[in-house]
Amino acid sequence: MWLLISILVGRVAVSRLQTDAMTVVMFVVISLVIFIVPMAIYMEYRKKIEQLSERKSKKASSVTPAVSGSSGKSQSVTEPETACRSSFPPDFPDALKGDRTMIFMEALRHEGFLDAEYRPHDGCNATQMAFIADSIAAICNISRQWKIFGDYWHLNNMRQLLDVKNRRGSKADKEDVIISIFKKVAEADSNIRDTAAYRSWAKSNQN
Repeated sequence: MWLLISILVGRVAVSRLQTDAMTVVMFVVISLVIFIVPMAIYMEYRKKIEQLSERKSKKASSVTPAVSGSSGKSQSVTEPETACRSSFPPDFPDALKGDRTMIFMEALRHEGFLDAEYRPHDGCNATQMAFIADSIAAICNISRQWKIFGDYWHLNNMRQLLDVKNRRGSKADKEDVIISIFKKVAEADSNIRDTAAYRSWAKSNQN
């Protein structure tokens, strides 16, 4: 392609001259100069161009780890949450491993009501835990909550304690705080907030 362009340029350059031996020589010289000089320059700088291209490739590849690093950083932020949902205590009930249930369990653990194994933290009483168990069961549609929570928490009289509280019209210790935690969690998650179960629970636990 470049040779053809060189010939055309040489032809244009001598087009006004008479056709003789000198004109032919000039045509050949001009064509060769136009063809050879750029090729020589290209060959001279080819190595530099390749080196520059290689540097750009290395630079691009060095950016990729940074991106994956940021992705890794993002993963390191979310990994604890994933770990806490997949690394359950050996006797943790399957009925409580649902996503919605674990969101509440995590929030309660974070606020000090549950320990690292999602059992009642020191200082939490059975009536508190009965209210928590009943609330989680109502919102997350868990049946047989007294058996499930009672066995895992080693609390066998939660149902009776909650019935006594309700008959007296009293509140469990820090009940308002617990309700606030549940509402905060639900408001941040439409999969909970928009359910009829949550709306029913929220209506029955208006402050």
